[in-house]
Amino acid sequence: MHRARAVRAVMANAAFTLVVVILAAAMLLVALDRWRRGLVVFGTGTGVAAVLRAVLSNRRAGLLRVRSRAFDVAVLAAASAAILVVAWGISPLGTR
Repeated sequence: MHRARAVRAVMANAAFTLVVVILAAAMLLVALDRWRRGLVVFGTGTGVAAVLRAVLSNRRAGLLRVRSRAFDVAVLAAASAAILVVAWGISPLGTR
């Protein structure tokens, strides 16, 4: 009985875990002085969160669910776009 409950909890937060892993990889890149690549990965991870929130049911979205689906998707997509524009728009001279 307890095992089934644990499996349900893990599955309910699998999408959130995936996003956290992507964002952790981005932070590792930033820590390794690859901040432009880290920003691209961070923006991509935020975009993945927006897509997952859009396609998953409320039950499957787990911790990605904060407000209404439309609000969550709009904010995550806007944040992803802003991060990617900054990452691609900054001059690469002297940076990695």
